[in-house]
Amino acid sequence: MRYELRDGKLITMANAKAGQEQTKSLILCALVPYVVQYPIGRVYAEASFALSPSRVYAPDVSFLRMELAAKADPDRIFQSAADLAVEVVSESESALELRQKIQDYLDAGTKAVWAFYPKLQVVAVYDQMGVREFRGEQVLEAPAIQPDFQVKVTQFFE
Repeated sequence: MRYELRDGKLITMANAKAGQEQTKSLILCALVPYVVQYPIGRVYAEASFALSPSRVYAPDVSFLRMELAAKADPDRIFQSAADLAVEVVSESESALELRQKIQDYLDAGTKAVWAFYPKLQVVAVYDQMGVREFRGEQVLEAPAIQPDFQVKVTQFFE
């Protein structure tokens, strides 16, 4: 079981289904080699981030710049927002809950949130400029966070 803290209330998160785990695995397979080649940060799976005293979220995948990762207390959860938060959207998650979570990430300082929709094979990228959708052969990138990172969306939904 996974938990998140929302408005001071402990929320039980649904167990991920195999399809969601496969998408998460493909995301990690794209991000980890990038940070090995360009050691500008760390990639985490289901790490907890305290966005505020009443909000602790654990994105499916996250990226944290090296200077923030190096300052983290190894005996505590992260006390900052991730630079990139990735959510693989489940069918049980309501649109309102997801949108509120994305806004919470952005308000706390996350530079971008990637929401993956496996059934639709779409990635929605949220940042301070708004939202953009990527699909098919379009290239997902994050130049402000991870320069030179480029992956075709189809790679995440094989």
